[in-house]
Amino acid sequence: MPLVKHEVVESGAEIALWKITETVEELVILLQKGGIYADLPFFRNQNRLAEWLATRVLLSNLGVQQRVVYDEMGKPHLEGAGKFLSISHSGDMIVVIMHASLRVGIDIEKLGERIFKVQHKFVNDSENQWINIATRMEQLYVIWGAKECAFKIFGLGEIDFRDHLTVAPFEFGTRGITEVRFKKGENDCIFRVFFQYLDQVMITYAIAS
Repeated sequence: MPLVKHEVVESGAEIALWKITETVEELVILLQKGGIYADLPFFRNQNRLAEWLATRVLLSNLGVQQRVVYDEMGKPHLEGAGKFLSISHSGDMIVVIMHASLRVGIDIEKLGERIFKVQHKFVNDSENQWINIATRMEQLYVIWGAKECAFKIFGLGEIDFRDHLTVAPFEFGTRGITEVRFKKGENDCIFRVFFQYLDQVMITYAIAS
């Protein structure tokens, strides 16, 4: 089974990464072997169905038997469980993070030049001042991921990634830490964000203290 990565990280959060190599039929069998017999949702796109199934298989491998349900903001929760959960997909990669008592957010992205076309939507002036041209693409993906993680932790709508979220300067490496500040109205808080670069994939995650 393509469980690429599984580790317990800062504050006891559990992270697992799965690469989809199976067919939909094979994923259904894996899910049933884990003791889960879920009604399959309807997806016009078979890739979306494979993502859905692989996510459940991954969670089953981590000992999770509860259903994943989504609130009105699209934030995932484990039905009837106290754990906090965040999920992200990119291509054939799926990553999840769980914590027993702290809110979490995670993002995974396959690197590509498409990021340059949309950077104006999420990078603000202060961030533009410190981005290193030599590692521009990688830093852009960390900035995007950091803001996506903060957004997932709050689960709020109407967050402007340029105006309400700011990432602190950082040097890029295969592993690193930065901070993201969320400031909107009465909300003003800072999260530490951890990032990992693995085989053309950027993983970022944050854990609320």
